[in-house]
Amino acid sequence: MITPFEMAVSSVRVGVGDERCDMKIVVVGGSGILGSKLVATLSAYGHEVVAASRRSGVDAVTGEGLTEALRGAAVVVDVSNSPSFQDAAVMKFFETSTHNLLTHGAAAGVGHHVALSVVGSGRFLKNAYFRAKLAQEKLIKESSIPYSIIQPTQFFEFVANIADAATHGNVVRVSPALIQPIAADDVASAVASIAGGPPLNGTVEVAGPESFHLDALIRRSLSARNDPREVITDPHALYFGAELSERTLVAGDDARLGAILFEEWLRRSIAETPQTNPQRVENAGAPIQPAAFKEHEFRIIEVPPGSALLVGDVVVFNVGGRFCATQNTCTHRQGPLSEGTLDGSTVTCPYHDAQFDVCTGAVLRGPAREPLETFRVLVDGEVGRTAPALQSHQRETRI
Repeated sequence: MITPFEMAVSSVRVGVGDERCDMKIVVVGGSGILGSKLVATLSAYGHEVVAASRRSGVDAVTGEGLTEALRGAAVVVDVSNSPSFQDAAVMKFFETSTHNLLTHGAAAGVGHHVALSVVGSGRFLKNAYFRAKLAQEKLIKESSIPYSIIQPTQFFEFVANIADAATHGNVVRVSPALIQPIAADDVASAVASIAGGPPLNGTVEVAGPESFHLDALIRRSLSARNDPREVITDPHALYFGAELSERTLVAGDDARLGAILFEEWLRRSIAETPQTNPQRVENAGAPIQPAAFKEHEFRIIEVPPGSALLVGDVVVFNVGGRFCATQNTCTHRQGPLSEGTLDGSTVTCPYHDAQFDVCTGAVLRGPAREPLETFRVLVDGEVGRTAPALQSHQRETRI
């Protein structure tokens, strides 16, 4: 097994003194959480990097902009993700986008196709997302382009999403199955290392340096953030629609291991969170310009940590860098929550002091009795968009 130290050293050395240090590399999904880190890492190595996304005029699903973006590219790195995780939609996204990338890549003479998949794609087939990732891998392996497939475990950054998906009221019901999460920074280093080298024509797993029981990990994460939700251990709890076996979410013995420990990442993440003393919710941004944005869209910069932005009838909260959204009206007497006070993830209604968790919608204090309707916040580069929350039976996991 590759140690964290060996992985870190190999990542730093990629592109330094290498004859391929100035390749043109196209990063599809280059504006997302991982993509933006990857673009920065590859650029630091001296490569000519193109961050391709719908915002830059490149759409892998429709094929728009691919010919121009891939012209002269030596490597394509696909870290894009489906905007929908329902069975048919997620399968269509990965099959269509991968087919287009491979077709246009072959025409452009791309010599290395790198794709991000997920650990467990071949063994968690009860989950639509994992099935779609397996189909994506199959297309890549059958293509004429030399390739490398990278299967990371779940990111530290998505532990909160896992908790939210398992929340019912003020209870988080999760399995005690093992999980081996990894920092997005470590994944970016691993992907950059592989993208800068020769094709593997195979698959490599990338995982965090530690394994945890999922219930214990969620409990630790919530406790560190003073989140009042109760974690209930349930071996039969569903993980995005399906039961987990003990080792579904952990990597094999040959996985490359990241260097960042979860506690280290958690401390840094909390330290970067602004003080959460009760404060009036502020809308720091300028009004959304209809000509610049579609309905339900907003600028991320308009919602700094500890603030909120009213987008139509939905209020978007930035809780320490994490976006949560709810209906704007209190369920008690329709008070405007965007004018209330925010303390961490708790908003207090300005009318009768009812309190809600802005990430789960749960009632934390009366007189309100009914929870808030919550919404997803989808981020594409500098633009965010609110969307209806998925029903529990529709939720799918993502990397």
